[in-house]
Amino acid sequence: MPNKDGVVRQIKEVIDIADLIGDYLPLKKTGKNYRTNCPFHKDDTPSFFVSPELSLFHCFGCGKSGDIITFVMEYEKVPFVEALRMLADKAGIEIGGFSDENKILYSIHDFATDFYHKYLLKTPKVLEYLKKRGITKETIEEFKLGFAPAGSEFLKEAKKKFKIDDLIKSGLAKEKGGDLLDRFFLRLLFPLFSSGGQVIGFGGRQLSKRGPKYLNSPDTPIHKKGKNLYSIWHTKQEIRAKGSVILVEGYFDFISLYQSGIKNSVAALGTALTNNQAELLSRYADDVIIFFDADAAGRAATLRSLGMLLNLGVNVRIGNTGSRKDPDEIILKEGKEEFLNLIANSKDFVDHTLDQIKEEFDISSPLDLSKAVERVLTILNQINDPVKKEIFKGIISKKLLIKEGLLNVESQRKSSTRIDKTPDISYRDRCEMSLLYAFIQEPERMNDVFSIVLEEDISNAYLRKVFRLLKSGEKIELEDIIDSLSEKQMEYIMKESRKPEVSAVSSAIELKKYLLDSLIVQKRRKLQKVEADGEEGEEILVEIEKLVEQREQMKETVQWT
Repeated sequence: MPNKDGVVRQIKEVIDIADLIGDYLPLKKTGKNYRTNCPFHKDDTPSFFVSPELSLFHCFGCGKSGDIITFVMEYEKVPFVEALRMLADKAGIEIGGFSDENKILYSIHDFATDFYHKYLLKTPKVLEYLKKRGITKETIEEFKLGFAPAGSEFLKEAKKKFKIDDLIKSGLAKEKGGDLLDRFFLRLLFPLFSSGGQVIGFGGRQLSKRGPKYLNSPDTPIHKKGKNLYSIWHTKQEIRAKGSVILVEGYFDFISLYQSGIKNSVAALGTALTNNQAELLSRYADDVIIFFDADAAGRAATLRSLGMLLNLGVNVRIGNTGSRKDPDEIILKEGKEEFLNLIANSKDFVDHTLDQIKEEFDISSPLDLSKAVERVLTILNQINDPVKKEIFKGIISKKLLIKEGLLNVESQRKSSTRIDKTPDISYRDRCEMSLLYAFIQEPERMNDVFSIVLEEDISNAYLRKVFRLLKSGEKIELEDIIDSLSEKQMEYIMKESRKPEVSAVSSAIELKKYLLDSLIVQKRRKLQKVEADGEEGEEILVEIEKLVEQREQMKETVQWT
């Protein structure tokens, strides 16, 4: 067996710890790190942190920590050698002494990538096709684009190195009528890279009149459709750095953006975003801008994607390509600057949905209005957060000039069987204690906090007094606050003390957002009652509008450091 330290180093170079743990647990991005509920102890508040920068995980609740090998050992309950083997399989790294199916499949895909790429480079017609589509030689090389010729040229060469059963298992060969055939022929091939950088499959674009326009590799032990994004291996660092990602539909859309210098993008490998892909996006970015094709299929795909992303806490915006078909066409014909303008003018999902409704339906017609309400409910019923749902209902009902009660129809689908355990302390208590702890840790941010939170925003009497004393210039020690807390509150603030990053401003914003959301819901209920009694509710509508505007502008008015 090769040197253990050398193998471990290779594995860590290939496998990103957030990608690995994200395959097991739903990670939420928090600054440079990720967090989730700890899988190793009963954890009601997410205390399990993952640091891609340090390639480590740590739970501030139970104290477990380590690297990717430790995680696999603990989670899968396997010894070191078995964990190493599992990770080496995932990374496509050879470890002597192991017979491994995945290792062979990675080798076959590496061989195929090289074979198809070389065939492309000696096929002038395909190179000319790519040139017309604006694809450069450098891009062809970077993404290892390939060409599958007619016949079974690949199989002729591959059978010299690999067993037929393994070639079939790889998805690159298939049996038909007793014959063994290449899966791809006369197709431009886009290698599909895993988030760790291994080729795990291919997407084939039709260059003849035979077969579907696009043909992808089937599911195999190393490739599961709907679990990967093209080509997040090339862009994940840029996405992390910017905190935002542009989600496009096809291979050419992605490549055109990347080649033009817009490198915080991925493609969905088809029009239907899956839950797995949505979770993968949410691990890398807080903001997703969707640029699917402008046709009916693209609009439907956008609609299906909204709920998945919103429920993961992602901010969603939708780009409008206008009469143009897709991002690839815009980049090719009008250039990078035009697409950057479209990004800047992308709209949040509410405004985008309402624009579409006004375009497609005559809401003065009862029949069309009914269809418009159904469209809105399709989205609202995907949203799990009741506060968000109430806010969106209010905004949409006002802009469509309809009663909010029309949007109260709930989806008939069964709710999840998972029971959410009521926290030991209220969410507001958590916000307040997080704020006070962060306040003491970052006294230099006091003025910023005072510009966001008022004394009357604090519900806990003792903490309100502390807030008032801090504002008047008094010095308060953390121990003084802890002495006033209940056992459950003290446990919570001790967890806060273990957090690797503390931000008084973000804590203040979280509390203020909660208060504004609660007030908006309260006002909306009051408005419903007023309208049900046949009275005018204009003043309440104005109040709601101001509260919503205050909530949306809050982040913009705070200077982050």
